Amino acid sequence: MNIIFTDIDGVLNPKFSKKWNLKCINIYNSICNDFELQPVITSTWRIRYNISQLQDIFINQGITQKIYDYTPILSCERGIEISQWLKENDCNKYIVIDDKISDIEKYVSNVIHCKGWIGLTNDHYEDIKKLLK
Repeated sequence: MNIIFTDIDGVLNPKFSKKWNLKCINIYNSICNDFELQPVITSTWRIRYNISQLQDIFINQGITQKIYDYTPILSCERGIEISQWLKENDCNKYIVIDDKISDIEKYVSNVIHCKGWIGLTNDHYEDIKKLLK
């Protein structure tokens, strides 16, 4: 199984608006489809919504990939939560996409840093392609 650890605000929703950025959504869909990645949610949205609710939000925003899981809520740095998920689950390849990586990159590799005011871009797609090949 291949995983995309997914933050929402600053990655898919750079403007923090009700309607997420269509360009970011389309790139995310391409990344998931082209590299057969299953989403695992790392965003704080996982605290407010269960997987079913998050899936409904994803569908309404135009994301086509089914959410596989979310990282455990350990009340610590996000990188530790991702690392814990990786220890407990079978994963061949993974990437992490987030706009705030200082609490992630010291614990796991394959981290893609998005600028929070821009979100996911075609350049990130190319970086992910290099990491997963």
